Amino acid sequence: MTRQSEISVMALNGSPHLDGNTATLMRWVLEGCKAAGATVAWIHVVDHDIEYCQGCFGCLRTGACVLDDDVADLLSRLRAADGIVVGSPVYAGHPTAQLKTLIDRITLLNLYTDLFDQQCSVGVATSGVAPMRGVAKELATFFGRSVGVIGTKTATIANGYQPLTKVHPDRLPARAHKLGQRLVRRSRQQASRRAPTLTRLWIGLLRRTILRPLVRGNADQFAGILRIWEEKGFI
Repeated sequence: MTRQSEISVMALNGSPHLDGNTATLMRWVLEGCKAAGATVAWIHVVDHDIEYCQGCFGCLRTGACVLDDDVADLLSRLRAADGIVVGSPVYAGHPTAQLKTLIDRITLLNLYTDLFDQQCSVGVATSGVAPMRGVAKELATFFGRSVGVIGTKTATIANGYQPLTKVHPDRLPARAHKLGQRLVRRSRQQASRRAPTLTRLWIGLLRRTILRPLVRGNADQFAGILRIWEEKGFI
């Protein structure tokens, strides 16, 4: 992962639509990233084979999910990026099932090993009329050190659901553009210079006070986690 002039940003689109409202808003953020000198690439979750989590805890023993599908490759691509723009429409108050399935598959590894501790992130969410900021914040927090979130509603009383390009607030593209530029600026900073977020401070405390005794007391079950902790200097 580069930390100098060239910054790479990965867009993780959780929508079933490759060019829908969520992708449109993400694209505006990415335009800001590119204007700040970053290279960008896309992952559309619906294009990939992602099986449901089996709850087998194999990832704790081995340090990686034991299921054979596209998750390992997706995780490698996300962790190789300097910044992550992750977006989803809001379904029943949550991200899409497609994106949630990916999150489920890597939640334990993320909790124990802080998979995205080197990445800065932006959360994006769209909805018809439902609140969306909470979903955007949840996504940004999961996939890195959040530098901000953005969301918008895409339904009007007069016309119902509309393409975002027709119904967006006048300043929304500019706000998204600035957020993308901020993501690149923060990604250029050395990780050691970034102030820890409250979420990461809390997870660090959880790891030291509860998870560390659990892992050390069950070394066979947590062999993979112990190896990663040693590599990261957590122990």
